[in-house]
Amino acid sequence: ISVAFVAALGFANAMMWPAIFPLAIKGLGSHTELGSALLIMGIVGGALMPQVFVHLKQYINFQLAFLMVIVPCYLYILYYGVIGHNVGTRPA
Repeated sequence: ISVAFVAALGFANAMMWPAIFPLAIKGLGSHTELGSALLIMGIVGGALMPQVFVHLKQYINFQLAFLMVIVPCYLYILYYGVIGHNVGTRPA
């Protein structure tokens, strides 16, 4: 059952990306190419976070290491989806 939930989490992550990308590049104007390039490079976080987890796991409890790595990532995604994508824009 836990393997199914991990797989479902991966599916949910894959569904977030098409929603995050347009929010991130909306309104960049002439900086759209640079903004989209930086966003694509941000995918590297998906490669770095497991490494951070592995190093933390050597020193602290498995669950605590998992929470220390995953919770801040998902909190930032929540912030960006709700408020962060509007930062720097004028209200209509």
